[in-house]
Amino acid sequence: MMKDFQWKWQDTLIVILGLFSLGYALLNYGRLPDQLPAQFSITGKVNTYWGKNSVIALLFFMGTIFPLAMQFMRKIDPKRENYNKFQSAYKMIRLAVGIICDAALVLSVTYGLNEHFAAGKWATVSLGLLFIVIGNFMPQIRDNYFTGVRTPWTLANPEVWRKTHRLSGIMWVIGGLLIALGAFMPKALSISMIITALVIATIVPYVYSWLISRGIKA
Repeated sequence: MMKDFQWKWQDTLIVILGLFSLGYALLNYGRLPDQLPAQFSITGKVNTYWGKNSVIALLFFMGTIFPLAMQFMRKIDPKRENYNKFQSAYKMIRLAVGIICDAALVLSVTYGLNEHFAAGKWATVSLGLLFIVIGNFMPQIRDNYFTGVRTPWTLANPEVWRKTHRLSGIMWVIGGLLIALGAFMPKALSISMIITALVIATIVPYVYSWLISRGIKA
């Protein structure tokens, strides 16, 4: 099993980017307000503030520790043998998760230094890019319990999983484009585009997996 956990260049980049974002936060720590944005709404406005220590610690954990730990999570997956079939995709997904959380930390700190900085807009763009990246790798993911579109029907049938993820890849890329573009649109149009994107990326694959499952059983 040790060969499954070899250190890869993606892991090195995860650590470098994580330390960079943490260093940026600590370098400016004394200039930051007591609270930093912890969550943005779909319109780009700050929904929730947390203490700066909590925000920095959580986003560093999510951007560095969690992506590294993801390679060990598969060891406890009942379908762990399938990870060998999409190792490259899994490594890139872990890297993408790290990058988006590092970006969130940088954006939150920058907003703390300057409230006029459009952190919410760029957070939305970053989320859209994450959808696009994951969407490109989605068709390569094989059935497992931790990554991908996990519905009762995809987990029960490898063929349903394969077909669902082939469609999901397209839906996530389209959704990501809508989210990223929506960040630059007027408020009403932006909300509509982002909601549409979330429906396309989540509800459509879920319903599709049920429909094709019924077709296979028939």
